[in-house]
Amino acid sequence: MTGYGTIAAAVAAGDAALVRRLSAGLLKPLKNNFVERPWGGMRLRTFKRLYPLPDQHSLTGLGLGECFEVSACEEDDEAREHPSRLRFDDGSEIALPALLERHAPSLFGADFAARYGSSFPLLPKILDIKELLSVQGHPSGNTEVYVVIDADPGATLRLGFNRDLDPDAFAAELAEGRACQQALLDGLGPRADGHRLQARLRPWLADREAGAAAAMEALEEFRPFAGGDGVIESLLERLKSLYWRVLDVMNEIPIAAGDVIYNANPPRVAPAPSASAEVHALGDPAGRESLVLEIRRPGPTFRAWDNVRFPMRPVDVRAAVASLNVERTSPEEFRVEPEPVPGRPGAFASVRAPLFALEHLRPAAGRPLLVPAEGPHCLHAIAGRVVLHSEDGRRLGTLDRGESAVVPIGVGAYYVDADDEADAEVVRVSLRDERTRR
Repeated sequence: MTGYGTIAAAVAAGDAALVRRLSAGLLKPLKNNFVERPWGGMRLRTFKRLYPLPDQHSLTGLGLGECFEVSACEEDDEAREHPSRLRFDDGSEIALPALLERHAPSLFGADFAARYGSSFPLLPKILDIKELLSVQGHPSGNTEVYVVIDADPGATLRLGFNRDLDPDAFAAELAEGRACQQALLDGLGPRADGHRLQARLRPWLADREAGAAAAMEALEEFRPFAGGDGVIESLLERLKSLYWRVLDVMNEIPIAAGDVIYNANPPRVAPAPSASAEVHALGDPAGRESLVLEIRRPGPTFRAWDNVRFPMRPVDVRAAVASLNVERTSPEEFRVEPEPVPGRPGAFASVRAPLFALEHLRPAAGRPLLVPAEGPHCLHAIAGRVVLHSEDGRRLGTLDRGESAVVPIGVGAYYVDADDEADAEVVRVSLRDERTRR
């Protein structure tokens, strides 16, 4: 490190010995790569054993909706805005994209670098979902997995249409709803702050039986209405009707801790590898909160409808609807039950998507679980604490609940051992060779 000042500077300058050390150990991004979202909750920091911020939602109108667990893809707008960072023993830091830009072949292998360049081709996140996300889709070939870490009793998500739809009629209805929402905002006048408006309308929208009179009473602070009472009441009625019509055409799927949901077109609709994500609106209209590990590849999200949320966020109705399967699906087509891996007690396989595969590692204390050598992959600790050792006994480090790591090729085979008697679970996400579908 002589002449470089810090470990980060030495790595950036190409210190060969340090890079070899990195390639033989865990790359652990900082666990606080948080992103505020209007639908976010307040459990994410507690889950990650970080100091909670109980006043955040009331002060900003936003919760901590997401933590980008491994983010290193310059082609993805979100990943570029929220890159993962590594902190070394001397306190110096380096952004993961900068590290891969210089050392991807050394860390992940020449074949990996030839296929993916300096990007990591996954964008795993932990979501803290307190309110409904938008009704959305993704580009062709982009599927995603939801591993439920925790959920309030009765929590649900919406996934896939439960009946065949006319895409043009559906798009027209959403566009009309968007226009009604803007008309409501205009009719309320300039005093209608978006965050306060959302706080007043969300409980009313979620209560299917509450009439427009209740909403008018909740909006009393915004009087006098620029558009007049009759106009405002009519717009509220139309928007609430559409809010529930959209939710009602999607499958309502109950979720609980341990559930694995694979959001992909059923094989009868689009066999892999051409399957895409179905329409989805994660979250529960009643505000039942959930923590979810989401695994997907980087790429855009097409927002079709935002469930009458204020402040209004951009939508692209036509692009979103064009990305969706509008044929009927059923909830059982998305649930995946992890199955034991033969010969490896404590290992369970679940989703095998075209680009990635999930394995759930549940080691018992004192009975280390072997992970065979393979290409670069990532680990996400969702329960307990584990210790990792290389096959020759070298200690690689620990993973606590809420931490993630990327495993370079120099690690080889390794063992995962529970650190205590508490249940531990690590989700391992391995990349599959798109050319051979390994």
